[in-house]
This record gives sequence, C-alpha cells and structure tokens, in this order.
Amino acid sequence: MIRLRIRIATCRPLPEPDADEAPLAEALAAGGFDAQLLAWDDPSVDWDAPIPTVIRSTWNYARKVDEFLAWVDRAARAAPLLNPPEVVRANVRKRYLLALAARGVPVVPTTLVERGATCDLSALGRIVIKPEVGAGSLGARTFADGRDPEAAAHLAALVAGGAALVQPYVDSVDDYGERSIIAIDGALSHAIRKSPRFSGQDERTDGPFPIAGDERAVATAALAAAGASDLLYGRVDLARAASGQPMVMELELVEPSLFFPRCPDAADRFVAGLRRRLS
Repeated sequence: MIRLRIRIATCRPLPEPDADEAPLAEALAAGGFDAQLLAWDDPSVDWDAPIPTVIRSTWNYARKVDEFLAWVDRAARAAPLLNPPEVVRANVRKRYLLALAARGVPVVPTTLVERGATCDLSALGRIVIKPEVGAGSLGARTFADGRDPEAAAHLAALVAGGAALVQPYVDSVDDYGERSIIAIDGALSHAIRKSPRFSGQDERTDGPFPIAGDERAVATAALAAAGASDLLYGRVDLARAASGQPMVMELELVEPSLFFPRCPDAADRFVAGLRRRLS
C-alpha cells in the first residue's frame, strides 16, 4: 500500500481534550497514511506545501474567524482540504440555520440579531443566547426568562462584536437529550446523546444509539439542503420539539467531534473515505 502524506489541522493548546485524536491516529497509520498533527495557526508551518489537509480540532477558530478563513483558503490552494473551503465558509456562521429553515428543514426557531442591533426579549420564556460564530459552548448562555436583565446584557455584549442568535430552550434536551447524528463518507454512521452544555460546562455524552427513522430523515434533509450530503465528515445535532418532531440545533461541518471511541469502526470508515478522495 502506498503511504499518503497528510496533515491533520488542530490548535494548540486545545481548549479541552480531543477524544477522537488517538483512534483517528491509529486508523490513519493502519490505513497507510503518514499523518502529521499541526496547529492551523502555527506560523512555523508551511501551509503552502502541496500536502492535503484534514480539518479536525481547530477549536479556537471562533475567536479569530477571519484569520481562520484566510488559512482555509491558503491550505486549499496548495492541496485538497477536507472539508472543502466553500463548505467551511458557509458553515462557520450559524445563520445557515435560517437558510435550512427556508429550504423546509425543521430547525429550532432562531432569531438572528445582527451586529449592533437590538431584540426585544421581554415576551420570551426560557431562552438560549449564543454568538453567531462559536465552537463548543463559547458564549452560549441560557436564561429562565427573557425579562431577566442579564439576558439583555448578554445579548448586548455579543452583538457589540458580531451577530448573535436567540432561540427558545428546547425542554427535551433535559431527558431525551440532544442527539448528534454523525455522517462519515457520505453516509449516516451513528448517534450520540449529549447533555445541554453552556459556557464553562463540560460535555457529557453517552451512546451510540440507533438512529431513529425521523432523525435520519431530518439529518439527511439538512445535509442535502446544505449541499453536504457527500462530505468526508459532518454532524447534525438534533432536539425534539414538544410535538416530538426532530429539529436541527446545529449542522457541524467544520471541526465537529465525531465520537470515534463510541463507535470503534467509525474511524476506519473515515480513513477509507479519505483514501478514496485522495487516491
């Protein structure tokens, strides 16, 4: 087997451990790859070298998104970048949720508040306020009532620097959980249950679980609507409305955790898909 040289993009220091790192490294070595783990924002790395790059744990990008997107373009000019730059650019800002809703995909109701704008929260109940560009729980907070002065203050602080999203809190995430549907090499792979997570909280997960039929349908529709149905990797985070309808909370196509330790063959399928794309 011909060994292929690639780069895996991360960041240093990682804001939290990457559980996918070790199983992916093992699968890459077994799959005939010579893989080097490098921080995307390390100025000593020659990203102009013609070596394919796979984006993985670039979890600090939200703090310097313009610099990150410039790096995406630079790496993609030199060699294949996965996921591709046009997908990354469309996905770094969560206003894509409005585009999905416009295409008929069930989405958690979302109000986009542009930079410097205001939004009346007083008629809202329990809400989530988050920045439009964010990774993990960065800047995301929940408030028991939209009339809470801290909710308005948090929104004002976010829109001082960029756009923000206001969403109702979806009660089902407290028991059924938020379901992350993992897509690898153009096919849905496995589902993980996550507990609600906001600024300063650790992520708690369990699974894998079978992908319910209605969740499969919504995840497939979201990926197709985003033009992302045949990507190397992706993740659709879902929650159930009071009616039971699955709704998209986030469509993660840049640097999502794929929960390889919870589905042992998923990393191997990821590597097989990567080799097909690069061979």
